[in-house]
Amino acid sequence: MKKVVVVMFAAIFALALIAGCTKSNSGTDQPSQSPAGSAKPSETKKSSPASLTMMVQNHPAWPLKNDWLVWKQHETNANVKLTVSGYQGNWWDAIPLVVASGDMPDLMWMAGNEMIHRYGAEGAIVNYLDNLDKMPNLKAFIEKYPEEVKPLLSTDGKLYVHPSRGAYGTYDGLYLYREDIFQKHNLKVPQTFDELYTTLVELKKLYPDSTPLLFSGLVGFTNFGYSFNTEHGFYYNPDDKVVKYGPIEDNYRKLLEFAAKAYKEKLIPIEFGNMNSEKTDKLITTDKAFIYYGYIPQIDSYNTKMRASNPSFKLAHMIPPKGPNGKQYDARQFLLGEGLTVSSKSKNKEAALKYVDYLFSDLGRDTVSWGKEGVTYEVAGGKKKFLPAIKDQKTASVEYGLKTSGNMAYFDNDANLALMSEESKKAYTEAEKYVGPMSALPSVTKSEDDAIKLKSQAIGKYVDENISKFVLGEKPLSDWNSYVEGVKKLGVDDVLKVYNDAQARLDKKK
Repeated sequence: MKKVVVVMFAAIFALALIAGCTKSNSGTDQPSQSPAGSAKPSETKKSSPASLTMMVQNHPAWPLKNDWLVWKQHETNANVKLTVSGYQGNWWDAIPLVVASGDMPDLMWMAGNEMIHRYGAEGAIVNYLDNLDKMPNLKAFIEKYPEEVKPLLSTDGKLYVHPSRGAYGTYDGLYLYREDIFQKHNLKVPQTFDELYTTLVELKKLYPDSTPLLFSGLVGFTNFGYSFNTEHGFYYNPDDKVVKYGPIEDNYRKLLEFAAKAYKEKLIPIEFGNMNSEKTDKLITTDKAFIYYGYIPQIDSYNTKMRASNPSFKLAHMIPPKGPNGKQYDARQFLLGEGLTVSSKSKNKEAALKYVDYLFSDLGRDTVSWGKEGVTYEVAGGKKKFLPAIKDQKTASVEYGLKTSGNMAYFDNDANLALMSEESKKAYTEAEKYVGPMSALPSVTKSEDDAIKLKSQAIGKYVDENISKFVLGEKPLSDWNSYVEGVKKLGVDDVLKVYNDAQARLDKKK
């Protein structure tokens, strides 16, 4: 089962990154070392390339092109001829239709454990773990990064989708603030949430029409909740190594008290539960919001946009304030949860598996990250550097196919950093120090999912309604205990038992 919030952030982050990343690669025919430096992909043969069909997400921001450089490089490096098509419309609807047709391509880009595990259990897609003897690079990756593979395993320990690492960096969100406003008024960066509240009050005095903190809906209880060691919903707590339900925890109540107090004092938007990109943009660009949980690309996009009229404008990373238990996180380690699957009915199954394995070699990593040496990048002083042909991530993706679906299995994060401004690069490096351990819910069986689905939906609806009322002041915080009892009556302990049984099952797997 997949965390909705992670998928949401991943989508937002992917769209935002259009404004600033990287691209380029190597044109050599010789295979490179595996991630661990021990296993080699098969030697490139002089025979005709294997023909493979592949279907990927066709994002309108970077429409699929069959003449992308990246496809040509794969043909040269991995000796495959790819015929690539894109999902039309909503890919969550399109994938089931393709699978049900019985005419699946050799390779399909999929997301979501629930969907992937269902097709795996039905025998539609291949278990990679049964084929590691033919996939030395993937095997080396799994041994090096087991924490990124475990969340993808099915309930019976099978791996139907390859892991994806690096395309969106280590994390997906961070605290941002108007550094120029803080310097103008000699304000110190708050070290705790108590200091954050005091700083927000001071900013409100200086800018009466502002809502100094952008607190965006109930997802804010996950964004800011990391430092309170809680989240909004069912989540795996890496410290205690169990699945918990955030909205009934004492730590969550402490964050709720902060949010309710901030709302009462108009320190967060009145429409905090209905914030969209347009409203957010207006608040940030009109000196109406000064602290914001956002994304790295927004640093360059806002600074570039605003400095034409306000040269001193500076949106920068703010070191996250410490929560009551001393936690200090911008985010948790990012898990994309998307990748290629191989059709069990493929007539070219061996070639498809070798192709996926190639993507986890150094050569494959360089190809999807940098492109081709001499065309999109050069090597100077032992380091790769993009050529002028790659102005930004949009160019890399739209013109060359870099970091698109099907081309981000194992990605070099240095390629992301290469196209960032010095300001963004500094922010990324600094925020990386405040990334918490990965948290992902364990996969559950269909019968387990059926047993908790209705209860989970009822709990979610009840909680969202009540948390909103607490923040808006329509429900006093003195009712917290009765609210918690209401959640328990809906069966939260039953759901937690299912998840923790599933977690215990997962923990036994190696």
